[in-house]
This record gives sequence, structure tokens and C-alpha cells, in this order.
Amino acid sequence: MDMKYYEDFLKLEVFTLQEAREVVGSAENAKVLLNAYVKKGLVKRVRRGLYCAVNLENREALANRYLIGSKINKGAYLAYHSAFEVHGLSHQASFVLYVASDRKISNFTFEGVTYKYVGQGITDGVTRYRLNEKVKVTDLERTVIDSLDRPDYCGGPHELDEILKICPVLDEGKVLKFLEAYDKKILYKKAGYFLERHRQAPKIGNDLLSLLEKRTGKMKKYLSEEATGGGGVFKKRWGLIVPKTLEERGELFV
Repeated sequence: MDMKYYEDFLKLEVFTLQEAREVVGSAENAKVLLNAYVKKGLVKRVRRGLYCAVNLENREALANRYLIGSKINKGAYLAYHSAFEVHGLSHQASFVLYVASDRKISNFTFEGVTYKYVGQGITDGVTRYRLNEKVKVTDLERTVIDSLDRPDYCGGPHELDEILKICPVLDEGKVLKFLEAYDKKILYKKAGYFLERHRQAPKIGNDLLSLLEKRTGKMKKYLSEEATGGGGVFKKRWGLIVPKTLEERGELFV
């Protein structure tokens, strides 16, 4: 078998059919070669049109889930809990990788990981991972606000609470910018509650909290379904009913 293109695919790690065509020289030759490489175990087909090179020593895919998620299409990037994992802040292993993109992606599973499409998201706050420029991910501030908006994509309020306990310093300007991009009163409530609760680690100041408080509106809202049916505690400042179990996990930092 012609192995001369294998080294090129190794360098790419994860690659599309188009990228394979650029290596091989023609689309038809690329398809024939990739089919042969897949049968030989040199390459794995991740999904239609997406491939990854295989380490010949252990026959495993070279690329990790984060690189694969970033290469699904040109606009793809990691978000929510997957972004926290890249930032080194997750508390539990996840077999779901959350991928955002301006182009719709059909969910699929590869080597035990489900790649879940979560929509396009807001337009700003996407960066490249400092240890691997090929991995695209929401920055820390965007990840926090995204996850406050959809805690179900972050393991739930309790997992998010644990993450925020160890969250590094946040850029308050970015936090406010992303909140304004969403422009949801319920999100101002959630952000105010959690950022006040864990204000020491991310260094959240009183001025930002006061601003968030002014934008919460007057209606009471539930943080999650767990807080309904008598299972919640009302936080007056934020007009938010939060689960009793969340309040029992730690006192407010002051």
C-alpha cells in the first residue's frame, strides 16, 4: 500500500475530505486512498467527510475529542462544559462534547463520545486554546455566561457552582458585554446570584453586582426545576428562587 501520504495525515491529526484532496491532489484519489487507509487501520472515519490519523503503535486516534470537535466544520468551536474542561475547571468527566457553530451539525458519536450541536451562540468570545492553536473554544467569561444561561449544558447548577468556586479572575468588562449580548433579565439574576456567591475567586466588585441588580427586573424566577414545589430558597436581592440543596453547600462569600 502507498504510505507516502500517511505522514501528511499524521501532521494534520484531524482532517476533512477537502484537506485530504489538497494533500493527494484530487477528490477522487483522496476518496480511494482514504477508503484504503480506513480498511488498513491507518485512518479512522469520524463522520462523513471527517477523518483522523491513527497511531500505529496502539491503533488509537491521535487527536483528542477537543480537536475533533473543533474540526467538524470551519465555524465549529467548543462551548459550555466542554469549554470548562479545556480551561481546566471541570469537576466531572463528560461523555458529551458541546459544539457550537454557525452551520448546523447533526449529532454523532465517535469512540464513546457524543458530539452535540448547541446552536450558533452569540458572535463574540471565541478564542484558540493556548496549548493547541487548532482547538477553538469560548473564552472563560463567555463560558461562564453561556453556562449560566444553559446550566443543563454544564452538568447542572451544582456542577456550575463547584466550577465557580475555583474560577480564576474574570474580566468584568467581558462579563457585562456577554450579558448584554444575551439581554435576558433571568440571566442577570443568575449571574448576580452566582457571582456574588463566589465573588472572591473571580474578583467581582460591588459596582458590577449593583449594576446587575438594577437589570434583574421585578418578577421572581426559579433557578432550576429543583427549586420549585417548596424545594427552593428566595434570594431577595436577585429575585431568584434557588434550590435549598445549593444553599446548603456553602455560605455566601463575603
